[in-house]
Amino acid sequence: MNQRIIAFLLAAAAMLVLSGCAGTTVAGNEIGGAVPMAGITRQQASEMARVHCSKYGRSARILAIRPEAGEKAVFECI
Repeated sequence: MNQRIIAFLLAAAAMLVLSGCAGTTVAGNEIGGAVPMAGITRQQASEMARVHCSKYGRSARILAIRPEAGEKAVFECI
């Protein structure tokens, strides 16, 4: 019984640690989007926006860093 509990706790801890490896994802479309700033620099957010917009043949322009609902870099694809 104790081995099952220990195995469960180890699995839960591993899942928690590995969830941090998922990385930051860009939310948006061909018009623009937002990059969560948790754990990244403004330069990294700008590069992520550039890569996102390049999928649509466009360039990225950071419009603002919004602190509400977690800090996010808001950008447009031009």
